Amino acid sequence: MSVAFVTAPAGERTLTVGAYLGGALELALVVAALAFGAYRVRALLLPGWSGAPARLAEAVLAVAGLIWVCEALGTFGGFEEGAVLGALAAAGLAAGLIASRLAAGRAVRPAAAPPAPATWGLARVIAVLACAGLAAAWMVPTLGTLAAGMDRADSLWYHMPLAARFVQTGYLGHIYFFDPIFLASFYPANSEVLHAVPILFFDRDSVSPLLNLGWLSMALLAAWCIGRPYGLGPQALIGASVALGSQSLVEFQAGEALNDITGVAFVLAAVALLVNGYAAGSSVRAGVAAPADLHLGRAITPAALAVAGIAAGLAAGTKLSFLAPVAALSVAVIVIAARTTRLRAAALWGVPMLAAGGYWYVRNLIAVGNPIPYIGSLGPISLPAPVRDFQLRPDFAVVHYWNDTEVWRNWFGPGLNDSFGTLWPLTLAVMIAVAVLAIWRGSEPILRALGAFVIVTTIAYVFTPLTAAGEEGQPISFVWNVRYLAPAVAVGLAILPCLPAMRGTPRRRAAVVGVLTVLLAFTVGSLVQWDQGHTKGAVAAAGLVVASAAAVWVLRSRGVLGPAARTRVRVALATAALGAGVAAGYAEQDHYLSHRYENTGQVQDLDEALRWSRDIRDARIAVGGIRAVFTQYPFYGTDLSNRVQWFGVRGPHDAYQRIPDCRQWRSAIDAGDYTHVVTTFDPYLPGRMRNSPEGRWTQSDPNARVVLRDGPVRVFELRGPLDPTGCAGQRPLTQAQLHSVPNLSGTPNKGD
Repeated sequence: MSVAFVTAPAGERTLTVGAYLGGALELALVVAALAFGAYRVRALLLPGWSGAPARLAEAVLAVAGLIWVCEALGTFGGFEEGAVLGALAAAGLAAGLIASRLAAGRAVRPAAAPPAPATWGLARVIAVLACAGLAAAWMVPTLGTLAAGMDRADSLWYHMPLAARFVQTGYLGHIYFFDPIFLASFYPANSEVLHAVPILFFDRDSVSPLLNLGWLSMALLAAWCIGRPYGLGPQALIGASVALGSQSLVEFQAGEALNDITGVAFVLAAVALLVNGYAAGSSVRAGVAAPADLHLGRAITPAALAVAGIAAGLAAGTKLSFLAPVAALSVAVIVIAARTTRLRAAALWGVPMLAAGGYWYVRNLIAVGNPIPYIGSLGPISLPAPVRDFQLRPDFAVVHYWNDTEVWRNWFGPGLNDSFGTLWPLTLAVMIAVAVLAIWRGSEPILRALGAFVIVTTIAYVFTPLTAAGEEGQPISFVWNVRYLAPAVAVGLAILPCLPAMRGTPRRRAAVVGVLTVLLAFTVGSLVQWDQGHTKGAVAAAGLVVASAAAVWVLRSRGVLGPAARTRVRVALATAALGAGVAAGYAEQDHYLSHRYENTGQVQDLDEALRWSRDIRDARIAVGGIRAVFTQYPFYGTDLSNRVQWFGVRGPHDAYQRIPDCRQWRSAIDAGDYTHVVTTFDPYLPGRMRNSPEGRWTQSDPNARVVLRDGPVRVFELRGPLDPTGCAGQRPLTQAQLHSVPNLSGTPNKGD
């Protein structure tokens, strides 16, 4: 073959100290520049804001800035290390300096600041313990990933392969093909960009298993901010933690590249910014800080509305399942605006939202003629769409079984119990009751709007395809796709303590804290992660949260932290924290990269092939078989230099379909100049139809040398071109293999 590949020594899997420090320095420069720019822009747009809401707005602005710069570069093939480093650093510094100059020349006006009444001490303690419990729960699967590598189907099928493709090609706007099943090529990809940037700097994915812990932190911060204008920040955080600590999020998000937690964090951020924007508008009109029982006004401050729109757009650009929640928020924003300002409110919200999330839909429109190719028509308008030729299992929604008592008893009930614990009926009942009460007696328009948001998001979940996917009567996807309900649960329980009826007296406020604490305890206490080991790591994570909270309280009480703190003290503390983080990061990457895909056991049924791939570099690897759709990523190698392609053929409107016969298979391999072929089995589930037609098509050619065989899984090294004319006697795929695999049952590796 004309393409060279090498087998690297095992010692080169991890980064040298110099390489690690170089990547850490680049990442730190980008983060610092974006933080500076976001801080100054927030100070320009929201000058009166401080504390948690200000930090939340800055986080949203920083992420948006990163996404926008990367999209601009990646559209023209410039998503490369030097260009990204220089452009992000320059953009952050330029934004900060320009915002500072504009702020200096601005006339002094009363600053619109959301109120921050005092919070209940006991509620703060419980909130810290809630954060500690979530940290422990999320740390268990995260440590599992650091010990073996990501293993969830979605991470290996398209999240991480897409991030690796961005790095390898430099292009973000291209359509990359991964499978013939779910049209993942057209999914929005904000979160994949955020995985790709650290890969550029380190040439490794060592940051990726930790990234979702950052989104968890942002979600908790946003939840606190939802209750802050009412003096109920701790209570709102406890409420949202019920969703954030549910099995459906912890099991599939922690340590993985799945992005439901990313979208939930941005939805909560948008809601929090809207609530604080309402409160700030009310305080300006009143001329004083609004007390907790004030009926907040009917206008969100314009800048808060715009930044909230950015957060909503980031959610919509992360995952399709967040289109409905974002649409619900969009309608709510327009409805609660004064009649004469609705057009202005729509523009202030809609333009930033489209800018933050519209890139991927515009790309689809240009490539296919349809921004959402999964939908072939909008009413009477027919749109071009790729043909989805292969069906893994029927894509039923929950509504399909609305009156099927057998399914509710055997599937939905147990699935909800797994996700939210024994008290799941109470959790969902409280969520719905909160939404109804908010609409009926919410008093403030923003709370009524959020009640409607919870109802609409819940209804959208019930009608969302794949929420009950599986053969008729066997919705095997339900238990792991309950995560699509997370935005409704998180927002619903976060606004519970903020409702006038619930915050009216100390006794009611205490009762709400009690109910939410019990729900959280049952939800987190029922997690299966507690039986999966890594106990010491989980306890250490919880202890670190509690110790950090105690340290912050002590330092603030002594004036070391807070507005009165000296700059040099802040710098010293930040430097110490940064140094500790860099040191811990080096140890983490050394452990993770040393053991990444060393032993995946029976989880992937490809353990030997994945182990083989770790030290292969600069290879071109074709993978085949339906099982390989969901295990592509490890074949990129430890340094992510291998070009990996699940092998298919292009169809109309950018469809992607299986290659039907030996002759086309060999011709496509020759055209791609591949060095290796990895063939797996049909179908997705092991134990059924364990065959590998692509393996037979490859092995029958003398230029294909078998370097590994494990059951039906085979790894070939190609010594020369394959001969398409030598396929005599090789059977093509059957119609079942080419289009669908009926009658699947059992428990697959989870994720859609």
